[in-house]
Amino acid sequence: MPMGLTRMRFGFALAVAASLSLSALASAATISYNLGDLSDLDHHNIYTWRKDSVNLGAGQTVLGATLSIGQIRNWDSNPNALFIHLLDSAKNAGMASFTDDAIQGNADDIIDDFVDTRYHNNSGWLLNVGTADTFLTLPIDHYNGSSQPFSFTTTPTDYSYTFTSGQLSALNSYIANGNNFALGFDPDCHFWNSGITLTLTTGPATTPEPSSLLLMATGLAAFGARYAHRTRNQA
Repeated sequence: MPMGLTRMRFGFALAVAASLSLSALASAATISYNLGDLSDLDHHNIYTWRKDSVNLGAGQTVLGATLSIGQIRNWDSNPNALFIHLLDSAKNAGMASFTDDAIQGNADDIIDDFVDTRYHNNSGWLLNVGTADTFLTLPIDHYNGSSQPFSFTTTPTDYSYTFTSGQLSALNSYIANGNNFALGFDPDCHFWNSGITLTLTTGPATTPEPSSLLLMATGLAAFGARYAHRTRNQA
């Protein structure tokens, strides 16, 4: 085969591969939802936030998700917890709350009420029976000699949680089930914050991972270098 034609074919293949890689990256999009501060996550309440009419576009899927809470701080230094759930749906659109501890000053109860069923038969409960529920996280879940987990301190900090692959699969399933999904928060105790944001990265379901794109580019570069070396030796 003429050397010029071989070079042309190799150059064309390299250009196509690079174009496909760049197209896959360029097709990714970012969607951000601002939840507000959810009444500063008061320990007397449980919260849900439901997003309706989610349209990722044909052939698109959620490739990544990050939940961020700005300047969150605990109201005191006692053992406290913040349980966060991903839900298939919720009874109310937008933000809604349910009072699970009506007695002011009674904040010693650290129970995840999305798991515990003590309020689930209440007419004001936030979820319908049978709602799919995927536990996301209990931030900074550690015990430090205590019988109960606690999270955060009295010093404000920016907190960020990245969904696992299993949680992303659940999110995509929930969206496909009705073009909506929800988040659930059970604060035990009070957590002041400057706002909660959920950021989704979407793209084609078959988009290569960045590591795969890098591996492909590295392989093409190595092949090109080897081809150039052989061409010089044959000249």
